[in-house]
Order: sequence, then structure tokens, then C-alpha cells
Amino acid sequence: MAYSGFLFKVGNYVISGKEFISADGISITRNVQDVDSYRDADGILHREALEHAPIKVEFSTRNMLTDAKMQELLSNIRSNYTNAAERKVLATVYVPELGDYKTCEMYMSTPTPEIYGVMRGVIYYKPMRLAFVE
Repeated sequence: MAYSGFLFKVGNYVISGKEFISADGISITRNVQDVDSYRDADGILHREALEHAPIKVEFSTRNMLTDAKMQELLSNIRSNYTNAAERKVLATVYVPELGDYKTCEMYMSTPTPEIYGVMRGVIYYKPMRLAFVE
């Protein structure tokens, strides 16, 4: 299945690039893992790569999101938790390396919103890094 209009979806919530993701973009990494890999006496690497390659999604939110927009983003993510204590979600990610989507269980790292300031009674936020790891 080729790209079909979104990069990252948490449960049934598509995180809008236009509204929430900074112009710096989104990083989607497929991490190949080794187990018991070694170099022999000639220095040749013998890799034992695992079949499963966990996905990691990282992005920063747009600068100057209002509190209403920040709460919209975070509450939509929270409403799709499959395990709130672990911040676990079922996510669908477009993986450029594969040219396809992958649906997997991920957890969201601790969000750390930083307030830029309050102007005319409205809270504004600095960019916040969000990371989801399979």
C-alpha cells in the first residue's frame, strides 16, 4: 500500500502536519537490531540481524501553539491510549524505507510542554518534541 494521505496516525487520530508538526518535519526510523553479532579474527563482521525492526517516530510541534491547540493534540492522543499508564497506542506509520504503512504498538515518550508566554490571556507554547517508539 503506497502513501495514502497521512504519515502518522495514533489509533483513529491522524496527526495533522499542517496544524501540529513543525516545518522541520517528521523523522521515521526503522531500527534494525542485532543479536550476538561479532567480528572474526580477520575483522569480518558477522551480523545476526533480527527480523523485527522497531519503528521510531519523532517530530516537534509547531512554534506558538495555543493552549487550545496543544490540548486538542494531547487529548486526541490520550483518547487513543490502549494502556494509559504506559502511554501505549496502536499507531499506523508510513515508513519511507518500506514505501508502505506499518501498524504497531508504540509508546509515547514523556511530553514536556514548555510555555513561551501568556499574551492577552492566551497561553502559547514553544516547540515540543514528541517521540513514539515501537
